[in-house]
Amino acid sequence: MSLKILSFIEELSNMQPPEDFSGLKGSIIDELRKINSEYDKLQFKYERSNKDKNILSSLLTRTSVDLMKVSDNLKIRAEELSTLLATIPAYVYFKDTSLNYMIVNRSFAELAGVASDQIIGKKIQEIFPGYFNHEYIKKEMEVLESGLAKYNIEEEMDLQDKKRWLNSNIAPIRNAENQIIGLIGISWDITERKLHEEQLRESKELAEAGTHAKNEFIASISHEFRTPMAGILGLSEILKNSALTPEQTDLLKGITTSAENLLVLLNDVLDFSAIEAGKMEMDYQPFLLDRVMEDISLVMKMKAAEKSIIFNILTDPGVPNLLIGDSQRLRQIIINLTNNAVKFTEKGKIDVLITRVDQSGNKANLKFEVVDTGIGIPPGSMDSLFRVFSRVRQDKSKLISGTGLGLSICKKLTDLMGGTIGVESMPGKGSTFWFTLPFTLSNLQKNKPDPPLPEETTGFTKKLVLVAEDNVINQRIVSFQLKKMGFEVDMVGDGQEAFEKYHTRVYDLIILDIQMPLMDGYQVAKAIREEEKGTIRHSAIIALTANAMKGDRELYLNAGMDEYVSKPFTYEILQKAISSVIG
Repeated sequence: MSLKILSFIEELSNMQPPEDFSGLKGSIIDELRKINSEYDKLQFKYERSNKDKNILSSLLTRTSVDLMKVSDNLKIRAEELSTLLATIPAYVYFKDTSLNYMIVNRSFAELAGVASDQIIGKKIQEIFPGYFNHEYIKKEMEVLESGLAKYNIEEEMDLQDKKRWLNSNIAPIRNAENQIIGLIGISWDITERKLHEEQLRESKELAEAGTHAKNEFIASISHEFRTPMAGILGLSEILKNSALTPEQTDLLKGITTSAENLLVLLNDVLDFSAIEAGKMEMDYQPFLLDRVMEDISLVMKMKAAEKSIIFNILTDPGVPNLLIGDSQRLRQIIINLTNNAVKFTEKGKIDVLITRVDQSGNKANLKFEVVDTGIGIPPGSMDSLFRVFSRVRQDKSKLISGTGLGLSICKKLTDLMGGTIGVESMPGKGSTFWFTLPFTLSNLQKNKPDPPLPEETTGFTKKLVLVAEDNVINQRIVSFQLKKMGFEVDMVGDGQEAFEKYHTRVYDLIILDIQMPLMDGYQVAKAIREEEKGTIRHSAIIALTANAMKGDRELYLNAGMDEYVSKPFTYEILQKAISSVIG
């Protein structure tokens, strides 16, 4: 109670009736109003304070509940992390900035062979006494210094039981202020993978060795086959120019055909080997399509005429003529397909159709079709037709002759050149083998005609040629052909004699067989080129060999030879090679 009220009470108690206290009335009322106003303020403050207390109590209660939930969640997450670290098959560790272990998982402890609590606070050399990989420790320091993680770090660890390979990722650990306080490492055991890779490497080396041995074997067999075939075809060509009875002419034709078929088979084996070894390379050059087809027509018309079959090549007017592509492989595919057509057609005709599928800019897709009226192909054999060593049955008991290589090689060649191949056939009615190939259109113009070949008997008259050939039959064949061209021939039987003969006369041409005793043709060519260094002399040298594997031509040209002729060869092939060297 205020002092003012106490003063009013004292005055009223001392007042004697009938004294008038109206003078105090106004003052008392004013004071009571003040008291009432202060009471209202205090009441408001009390209620506000009480309300704030309730709000704070509610907030404290809610915060407590939230903290309990967060605590429970943290416990759950910690248990999950602990379970993860305990069960993960990888090796997980945490290190401080001094590279001391802070936490490791169960797998890491099992790898170390000690309990987890015995690892904490120690360095890797204390846990693995034989550890010597300073590069890995250097990478850990780089992570701590740069703050950048490192991945796929492979290392070999020599443990007590065995060697193990690990693949590790390392990343920095930061605190709330983004300061690096350590690192985490996760490693996976890749020992099995490394062992598997080693086995694959050894298998690959064995396979490569086997492939090399196979190629060497094929090259050797090729040489051994080609040498007698060169003799057969060469002697047949000599006999063809002799006076023969009709019966002898027929027999000679049979010998020549058989040898040519054997040569086709051998070439198929070589091509198949080159493709399987990944050594078949395409040679994309400008060429005239009509010139290629003329060459094919000359060969195939004669073969078709022997069976009284009509052979035609029909080119659509919209087909471009000057192209860029591998004309040799194109020729090989068409001849292979037309040879099959001739083989399985007894009467009727064979047409080679060429059309343009589409053209855009300087690119064109051409379609080639070989249509025959032969025996056709059974429906059940269509799917396997282009598989290696697959042969068609004409009926249930009779296999059609052949190796099954020709069509598979055609398929592989078209694939290599970005094309497609297929067949349509009806038994007894005939077959249509087709393939498409992409070509680039060439803008080159043919400015002058091809130079004519030298005259058969006078083009090389009085020119002197040295021939080194160790096979007696091949000596007779080469000598006959060269003399027919007009050459004067010096013949020797080995490389050493050829090199000595080279010093006695100036030869217009030197023809060297590759495989000879004492010195082979490769060695003779290199020796001649070595002597001619620094002089104006350059002897024209042609390699004459039964080797026909991929890379042989480049090998001989790199040795200094000017041209390469593969056995067996014809008069025209040898003449063309000589013309390209000495004109």
